[in-house]
Amino acid sequence: MRALLRAVLADPDSCFRPVAVLYQDFLVRARIEGMGRDALDLSQFRRALATARAGVDEALADGPAWQEAEDLAAVLPEDVQGVFLLVAWAAQARLPCPSDAAVARAYGTHSPGRARRQLHYLEERNLLVLREDGAGRRIAAVIGPGWETLPGDPAAVPA
Repeated sequence: MRALLRAVLADPDSCFRPVAVLYQDFLVRARIEGMGRDALDLSQFRRALATARAGVDEALADGPAWQEAEDLAAVLPEDVQGVFLLVAWAAQARLPCPSDAAVARAYGTHSPGRARRQLHYLEERNLLVLREDGAGRRIAAVIGPGWETLPGDPAAVPA
């Protein structure tokens, strides 16, 4: 399943396509692989897609800490879950806080302003605490588990 999701997301424009289009692509690939039409239902696909878009590696995705992150994300609207999971993954892995461009891609937009609004929305929902270090780099902490990103440049261009 993860290999099929990676194949669907390999297209650089996939993050800007509607979930329904990506789901159809996934189902076609699943049928080709002999998994049948019911490989994942739409709800399961959305959750797996959010995890895959966050860039979570398989070792982390199978662990209890990631399950906690997914449980926290479950209270959010589906379009914001990927943003939260991206930040949660960076915090768990002790990576720099994702840039506005990376957050925008996880949200399915090119707009850094929308990305920042989603981060602030997560802060208002008491899922994240955002702060800056002395150099103006963003740090995000996940409320509850206490995971925290390293400082990251909000204006950085993702690779």
